[in-house]
Amino acid sequence: MLAPALTAHTDLRRHHVAVSVSGPLTTADHGAALTAACLPLPPTYGLLVNLSAVTVLTEAGMRGLRELARATAAAGHRVAFVCSELILRSELILGDLDMLAPVLQADEQALPLVGYAA
Repeated sequence: MLAPALTAHTDLRRHHVAVSVSGPLTTADHGAALTAACLPLPPTYGLLVNLSAVTVLTEAGMRGLRELARATAAAGHRVAFVCSELILRSELILGDLDMLAPVLQADEQALPLVGYAA
């Protein structure tokens, strides 16, 4: 079975972690792997999750994204999701992910929401 590729980047100057997801996000295990890649965050750091390269998203994957948003907020961190693909971004919004965290079109829109000035 295919699994998503997760790439993380920590920006020490702006105090955020950016995680890019490529491939399918279809099972509870995929959601758990994403959460494990994202949390825990260093104190004062925000989280930016870029979903632009996700190829398939199922309800289980959406549930994993919602759980990640809740866990990140519960730990006291800011989180934002980015998706440049209009159809996928629409699915994220229809799945109510935007009720838990911003769902934006570009990283540049999310950075001021999750990062902190150095």
